[in-house]
Amino acid sequence: MVHQLHTEQQLQFPLLWHGRLLTVAPGDGVPMAVEQIYAGMQLGAGVVKRGQLSSSGKYQSWELQAQLPDRATMLALFTALEAIPGVKMLL
Repeated sequence: MVHQLHTEQQLQFPLLWHGRLLTVAPGDGVPMAVEQIYAGMQLGAGVVKRGQLSSSGKYQSWELQAQLPDRATMLALFTALEAIPGVKMLL
């Protein structure tokens, strides 16, 4: 008998997503860019909050939260966030 391995958890929507962006510091335009993305996608419970600054001062993290209605919206959000100027990584 062959078993299929699942590499990702089954997500149940809607869900409250928590993520983190890593940007080039200071990244002062990030909150406005994220808020515009949230507004354009009509995401409820959208939050963007400044996180930690790297020890070298080169990178800034941002804590994100959004209510996602479905997988398509989640993937579109990830694409939009990664396209913000100065973004190095989305976690």
